[in-house]
Amino acid sequence: MTGRDRSELRRAAVRLSLQYTALTVVLLSLAGLLVYALAAAGTRDATRDTLETAVQLDNVRDAPLNVFLAVYDRGRLTVSRDMPGGLPVQDALAEVAAGGGPREDTVEADGNTYQVLTARTGRDVVQAAVDTREARQELERLALALAASVLAAAVIAAVFSVLAARAAMRPLARALDLQRRFVADAGHELRTPLTLLSTRAQLLRRRLGTRANHPALEPVPEWLDTGLDEIVADTQVLTGILEDLLVSADPRRAGPAEPVDVAALARRAAEAFGAEAARRNLQLAVTGDGGPLVVRGSAAGLQRVLTALLANAVDYARTRVEVSAVREGRDAVVRVTDDGPGLPAELQDRMFDRFASARSTPDNGGGHERHYGLGLALAAEITARSGGTLRADSRPGAGASLVVRLPLAAPRAGT
Repeated sequence: MTGRDRSELRRAAVRLSLQYTALTVVLLSLAGLLVYALAAAGTRDATRDTLETAVQLDNVRDAPLNVFLAVYDRGRLTVSRDMPGGLPVQDALAEVAAGGGPREDTVEADGNTYQVLTARTGRDVVQAAVDTREARQELERLALALAASVLAAAVIAAVFSVLAARAAMRPLARALDLQRRFVADAGHELRTPLTLLSTRAQLLRRRLGTRANHPALEPVPEWLDTGLDEIVADTQVLTGILEDLLVSADPRRAGPAEPVDVAALARRAAEAFGAEAARRNLQLAVTGDGGPLVVRGSAAGLQRVLTALLANAVDYARTRVEVSAVREGRDAVVRVTDDGPGLPAELQDRMFDRFASARSTPDNGGGHERHYGLGLALAAEITARSGGTLRADSRPGAGASLVVRLPLAAPRAGT
């Protein structure tokens, strides 16, 4: 496993740990808020019950502990011993005595908060006051305990999740590393004979071509010359498939993100297909705004995307392929359009799956099996890693349009 792989493994473990810890904190916080709300509601209900019971008394000496009473009886006011300053609430007594209904007040007196209820009991007007300091302190202690519990749980969850994530991801990382090494080794072993095969076929074709300058020698059969051309073309196809497999096994091979002018890439990709288009009697047109369209991505990866789209268009076009690179809002949009048979309906939703295939109808490609291999699937993956999208628009019998949409890079300061 390389240092880069280990770094990515650590980052992935940290991300999982943060997500798990955040989820734990959110759930425990919600539970703590619920517990606190229930406790606060219970405290309020208990205070209310105490006040309602106390106002039924007609003698201040019968007041419960921590409850202060004031009884107004036919012009005479009796209050509990040690009644705090600011109590009783005179205007509340006068209001209820004058025929008003029960009245509740919250009074600040001597640095404490009192909940006060004034009500008529028989001929008397009774006012009960309860100091809410102890209840408030209980709620504060509960809130502190809940916060400490959430914090402790968050620390434990973070440590546990990091260890668990690393333990769970380590076998996956080893398996991925083995896969990448296998594909890389296999790719190296296959690339060499493919290169030799292509080189030998080209040398043989060149040597046979020199026979035309010697009339005395027997001319080369046309089938042999055609067969050598097909061998060279097939080795190029196999090399392309091999490169796709290598990128598929490790997408990081596409290269690091950097500012890339996709308009220039589109022009270069079209130029690369010029000879093939001419061989197939296809018109290859490039249109656009004319200016650069700079995005952030891998130049090699985006070049592979455009190459895959053009290869698909050239394969199925009847007479024309058009490449368009334009600016749409904050996006750079590249469209590769052909006038071929279009996409089969059953392929619309899985166009960019690996090795997607579909049976074409006689009106839609000649009634044969259409295979898409890895090219378009890798194009979709590379586009997604660059923050963009790749979609297919098609009208059966009227061609297809593959559309790459990428966010434009933010301009550098001072430019």
